Amino acid sequence: MSTAILQSNNPIDVSSACSTYSLTPLQFETLHTRCAAAKATAYCPYSRFHVGASILTEDGAFIDGANVENAAFPVGTCAERVAFGKAITEGHRKFKAVGVATDISPPASPCGMCRQL
Repeated sequence: MSTAILQSNNPIDVSSACSTYSLTPLQFETLHTRCAAAKATAYCPYSRFHVGASILTEDGAFIDGANVENAAFPVGTCAERVAFGKAITEGHRKFKAVGVATDISPPASPCGMCRQL
């Protein structure tokens, strides 16, 4: 899985991204909707920086996660790692795409650890 950040909702950009990463427009829209919804479930009382992620598995499942902070701030768990951990424990091993939603625009890029997943 390669990494790209799509910062536009322009239909031409979305169509190009779908073509490049072999996603249907519905899969892309579902990732977009689910990662935004997951962002609302983030537990981030220290940074107040909400992040949501949604993973599309090769078999078509969507697995969501949100960032979780703890009192040992800045130690916490990124939304992407929460979603991947959940996917792995549910038996998924092959992934097609990841969507990430943040509170800022343009969106924040995944951290180095999450890019290694």
